[in-house]
Amino acid sequence: MVMNIRVLTPDRIICSTTADEVVLPGVTGQIGVLDGHASLITALDTGLLRIKLDQKWTPIILCGGLAEIDRNQVTVLVNDVEELISLELSEVTAELQKATAAVETAETGKERLEATIDLKKAAARVEAVNYLT
Repeated sequence: MVMNIRVLTPDRIICSTTADEVVLPGVTGQIGVLDGHASLITALDTGLLRIKLDQKWTPIILCGGLAEIDRNQVTVLVNDVEELISLELSEVTAELQKATAAVETAETGKERLEATIDLKKAAARVEAVNYLT
């Protein structure tokens, strides 16, 4: 049996499809969702959402939000998503190294917070490239 998944931002529907498996970037770690999962509402971190259908994974980079799992319906509400357009492993790896250095050299709490968000996005891009290749 398959699940239905919808990914929504305040201004558009990112995707509405079926899935065999969903992996969400929860704030306390990844949350795997299979058919018959218990009802759950959870906060999401910036990271990679993965949707598996017919043995193929589709990655979507989320920028925080909430997810509701109810029976076989997964609804993901996010502030924004990052489009996965022509990502090259060498480029995203360089971005990850740059983001890591920015976290290490951040001097204020605000700089550290912004650098940490950039680091999470960079790590999600690297993971997405690995799923796309």
